[in-house]
Amino acid sequence: MTTQEYFYTAEFFQSAKIDPFIEHIRQYLEGQRTIPVSKTTSSNARNITFTFSDSLLNLFLKQPDSINKPYETALKYGFRGHSSSGKNGIFYLRNRDSRLIEVVNRSVIRYEDPIRDDLDLKGNSLDALRKVKIVCHNPLGERVFGVYNTLNDRMIFLDLAQY
Repeated sequence: MTTQEYFYTAEFFQSAKIDPFIEHIRQYLEGQRTIPVSKTTSSNARNITFTFSDSLLNLFLKQPDSINKPYETALKYGFRGHSSSGKNGIFYLRNRDSRLIEVVNRSVIRYEDPIRDDLDLKGNSLDALRKVKIVCHNPLGERVFGVYNTLNDRMIFLDLAQY
């Protein structure tokens, strides 16, 4: 018997909270299910799907408080494009995010295979991907960051870094 997979959405999160997502992660990491995929919208009403690296998925299980809020924010506010102060959601990295850009660049090399598979690059250059971050209140000064394939509206979040 196969489990039917579906997208995790803000509406689903509101009704069921984080527990089904966490259970899906656990089953994925044990090889029983496919990677959990979430869906949100963008400021121009396009659907954006996103996943997390295995490193971040393990963080959901081991230190859920460090990742649950960014996840909920990504679902709730979606992709907003270019940053405007005081707003939460998923945003492109800005030029002044230079330290975070360096971390993302190193991470793209480290996670190249999962990025290519997850974002369905098929020989396209990693340079074409846009760097993104989840912005939410975080007193520890950390951001979840990743990359975005604008051709298929798919993102993968790679890790956490200080900003």
